[in-house]
Amino acid sequence: MATSADLLGHLRNDSMKSLIHLLKFTLGLEHPASQVTDGELEMLMHYSRGAAVICELGCYEARSSVAFALNTTGTVYAVDPFFGGRLGICYTEWVARIHRRRQKAKNLIFLRGLSSDIVKEFDSPIDFLFIDADHSYEAAKADWEHWFPKVKKKGYVALHDSKLAPNSSQLLGSMWFYSEDLARMPGIVERDSVDSLVIVQNCK
Repeated sequence: MATSADLLGHLRNDSMKSLIHLLKFTLGLEHPASQVTDGELEMLMHYSRGAAVICELGCYEARSSVAFALNTTGTVYAVDPFFGGRLGICYTEWVARIHRRRQKAKNLIFLRGLSSDIVKEFDSPIDFLFIDADHSYEAAKADWEHWFPKVKKKGYVALHDSKLAPNSSQLLGSMWFYSEDLARMPGIVERDSVDSLVIVQNCK
């Protein structure tokens, strides 16, 4: 059984790894981390190209967020709580903001907070929504219920970690939501998929 000392040591190790990654990224030795595969990123770019409003829930180090911004003249909103570590510092947020600045993605706006809180003040109709936040069933369902009403008719929703794949090899609640809930929703048409990513369209 893990002790509090073991847990503290684990947290310290994770924090140190994040700090080292930030330093290497700053020096140009590493890229922003992401679990989105190259194939998934290519598909995201295909369906979001030229969209006026793109919203990403769970941007991590903003690899896909910046790619979205460089793929359109519209506005990209990246929602993430950017939880701080042991010292209250979120190194992933630093990487995300540095990456945005380096790539001159001026149309990318970070919205720091939980998606369930941000949605209350978000009033822009969405052309392309990318859900890649908390992958529990309850959270995936809540993100859909909160954010899908803001997606325009004929707009697209991309759901990450919806299918078992090499980059998503464990059964997740988001997969259960996709297979059991989304499949039964009227007016939601699946258009494409690759690896763990699924693209659906609002045809209501």
